[in-house]
Amino acid sequence: MKSFKQGMIFTAVLTLGAAALTGCGGQSLAETPSSSGAAAAGVFKNAAPTGDLAAAQIAAINVDADLAARVPGAIKTGGLKIAAAEGYPPMEMFDTDGKTMIGVDMSLARAMGNLLGVEAKISNSDVSGMMPGVVSGRFDVLMSGFNDTAERREKVSFVDYAKSSGSIMVAKGNPEGIKSPADLCGETMAVLDNGYYMQLAEQFSKDCETKNEKPIKILGFANDPEALLQVQNGRAVAGLNDYPVAVFRAKESNGALEAIEIPGSSLFGIAIDPKNEELVKLIQDTMNKLIKDGTYAEILGAWELDRMALPEATVNQGK
Repeated sequence: MKSFKQGMIFTAVLTLGAAALTGCGGQSLAETPSSSGAAAAGVFKNAAPTGDLAAAQIAAINVDADLAARVPGAIKTGGLKIAAAEGYPPMEMFDTDGKTMIGVDMSLARAMGNLLGVEAKISNSDVSGMMPGVVSGRFDVLMSGFNDTAERREKVSFVDYAKSSGSIMVAKGNPEGIKSPADLCGETMAVLDNGYYMQLAEQFSKDCETKNEKPIKILGFANDPEALLQVQNGRAVAGLNDYPVAVFRAKESNGALEAIEIPGSSLFGIAIDPKNEELVKLIQDTMNKLIKDGTYAEILGAWELDRMALPEATVNQGK
C-alpha cells in the first residue's frame, strides 16, 4: 500500500475565547491562520467509527488551507450535509451499533470533511427523497453509490469518483465455468424481484434468444441474501449484483460464493444541485486532492475495492 502523503498541517492553538465543540465522530479546534491568509477558526476533525476499515487513513488527513478557504459559509458553520441510504454494503451500511453509518462512501465523505475542515453530517435517508433533498437544499450532496446517468443529470450534477460495474455471483470454484453473460444461456439465475438487475437479467436472456440459444430461467426474490442463497444451495447457477456489493457478499459467505466482474462504463457520482457550481467544483477539487496524494487509493484498498478507482474525478461523465 502506498505511503500516505499528508495535506498541509495546521497547528492547533487553544485560546481563552475559543469554545471547544464536541460532537459525534469529531471535534472542533480553533487554529491559527494559514500561510495563505485563510482563517481556519473552528476547523472540524471527523473521527471514523470503529467499524470503518479506513479509519487510519481518515485520521491522518489534515486540513488543506486553499480548499478550506473556498468552503461556503453555511457549510463552515453547519457542516456538509450528506444524504445516504443504508443497505448497500459495503458502500453504505450500519456499524455494529445499528445506527452509525459506515462504508466506502462514508469513508470518502469523512475524508473530504477532514480535508475541508468541516463536519461530515451523514443522514440515513429515504432513497426516493435523496435527490429532491439535494435540489431543495435540505442536503448539500448525495453520496450513496449513486450512478451518474443522463436521466438523473436533468435534475442534479455529478462529481464522478469511482467505477460502477456489475458482477455475476457463482458458487465456489465456479463449477459451471461462467465467465460472461453469454455463458448464462439456458441456465437458471436468481436476482432481486425488481429493479435494475432484474431488467439486466431479462436483457441477457433476450440476447441469448437473439443468438438462437435457450433463454435464461430467471428466479426473482424479495432481497439479495435470499437470491444468493439459491446459488449456494444449487437451485441457481448464478446471481447478479453491483461489483462492490458482490465482493462484499462473497467475503461474507466465507468462500461459498465468488464474484465475476462484468466490465462496464458506469460511474458512481456525488450528486449536487447544478445551480451550486462553486460547490460542484469544490467537491471535484477535494476528491482530486485525495486521489493525487494517494489517500483515495488507500481508502478503496482498505475496503478491498481497488478496482473501482478512477485516475481523476470528473463532472457529469456518466453514460
